[in-house]
This record gives sequence, C-alpha cells and structure tokens, in this order.
Amino acid sequence: MRTLAAGPAERLRALLRGPVATGVSLAPLTSFNIGGPAALVASPADAADLGRALIFAGEEGLPVHVLAGGSNTLVRDGGVRGLVIRPTAFQELRREGTGVRAGAGVRIGRLLAFCVSQGLAGLEMLSGVPGTVGGALWGNAGAWGGAIGDAVRDLELVTPAGERRVLERAAIPFRYRSSGLPTGAVVTAGCFDLAAGVPTEIRRRISGYLVQRNARQPVRFRSAGSIFKNPPGDHAGRLVEAAGLKGHQIGNAMISEQHGNFIVNLGGATAADVLALIRLAQDRVRETSGIALELEIRVIGDDRRSA
Repeated sequence: MRTLAAGPAERLRALLRGPVATGVSLAPLTSFNIGGPAALVASPADAADLGRALIFAGEEGLPVHVLAGGSNTLVRDGGVRGLVIRPTAFQELRREGTGVRAGAGVRIGRLLAFCVSQGLAGLEMLSGVPGTVGGALWGNAGAWGGAIGDAVRDLELVTPAGERRVLERAAIPFRYRSSGLPTGAVVTAGCFDLAAGVPTEIRRRISGYLVQRNARQPVRFRSAGSIFKNPPGDHAGRLVEAAGLKGHQIGNAMISEQHGNFIVNLGGATAADVLALIRLAQDRVRETSGIALELEIRVIGDDRRSA
C-alpha cells in the first residue's frame, strides 16, 4: 500500500498535541488480529485536539475511521487509506450522583469494575463485551436483552467541523446495534444513569453473565464478536448452524464450532478469508431460510492489490 507523503503527516503533527504516526500495522490493534496498515494514525490528547484532527481530515479530503479497542471491526488486507483516529486518551471515569461518566477510551471491563466499587447497578449485561465505551455507545452494544443505550443520560461528541456537543438521551436515536449518531462524529464520553446496589450482588451478576458468555462463545480464538445482527424473532447463530456451516473453514478463518455467529482466526487468517466466509454464510442462510443476514461488525479499508 502506498503511504501518504510526509507533508500531510507533518502538518497534522504541527496541529496536534497527541502523537501522529504513519504506516501503522492495524492487525495487533484489533481483536481479530487481522488487517493491513494504516496510512496515518492520530491519537488526540483531548477533545480540542480531536476537533483539529477532524477539521484537518476534512480539509485534506481524508476519510476518517475510529479505532479504539478494535473489537467489532475487520480491517481489510490492503489496509486503510486516510486517517485512523485512536481515542485512547479519553480515560475519564468518575461518579456523578447515582451515575458514572466514562471517557470513550475506557475499557468496558474497567467501567464495570468501577461500578462495582461504587455500588452502582445497571450495566451488568455488558459483562464480557470487548472494546471501549466509545465503541459500545456508537454501536449500542448489548446482551441478555439489554443495551448500553438503555442507561445513557447523555453523551459527548465532536463533529467533523470540530464542534464539541453534548446530546441528551432523548436526542439520541438508539436502536438495535446502532446509536444513529451523526455520520463522521466521534464520541468522547458517555454518562450513565444507574441505581444504587450492593457491590457483592452487582459483582455476582457480572460474574454470572461472564460464565454464560464464556460457555457459549469461542473465547480460545481471536474474533470480532458477533458477525451478524440477529434478525427479528430469530438468532443469526441458529440460522448459520441450520445452514450446516458450523466448523466450515476457508484459509485460516473458521465459522466457530461452538457458536455459528462467530468467525475465528485460527492463526494467520486474512480478511479475504473472513469475507469469503461471510459471503458464504449470507448466501447459504438466504437459500435455506430466506433471510438476509446483516453485518454487525464493520469492515474498513481496501482489499490487497497485486503489484
């Protein structure tokens, strides 16, 4: 992949307080451990820094991709042109009455541990969900019949024009596995309305969900979590299994033998392997069930081009 000339990178470095890098391998930054390099990666130091980065991308005509925890994301083998934003510096985590405000870069596991320490209940269903607060908010992550959007009081974001905004819950069109937030905006923090609880009971519920998740999902291998959204009234994993595809392998990627809605990296899998399995599953499920499976993961970047 051809990298950006030094000019744009140097200009961005002159604008930001956070680090800027070129030619960064993205595979180690994703839970799948798959994908090519990024032409340009910026890790803004704060919201003002993020605003400057987004304005720069707009002026330069660079597409922007946000990559924090790297879960729920497949990076194509040719890597990512444009600008990758890593909001890892947003680590604020504090109690506000019976609520918690958490920065976009805070890991979900750390958020839950803080809730336990504060005796605040309401987010336990996120136990075992990988990734960060920002990604979970953007995709309205959830499990066990609940979603993170159910607990949101407000969230903070930066628009592509560099404007810092706070959105109250009523202004956010949360729906199944989507926040409906403005295209190109980047979440920087979320505040959650929670309820007082007994720490030992909150911890017990978190542990219970984690045990169930580990028993049902392929935790031994690298993956991006659920590949497909569950269609109304059914489960994507059941449909893939009914199509006879559990354990089917292409290259070093495999539809999990444990859960049909997971594709796992057996070691050295490529994005092309994963995408081939995705297409196969969608085709077979359409043939056997008449249902069009919709992706839950996001796929970013370019296919590898031959020299």
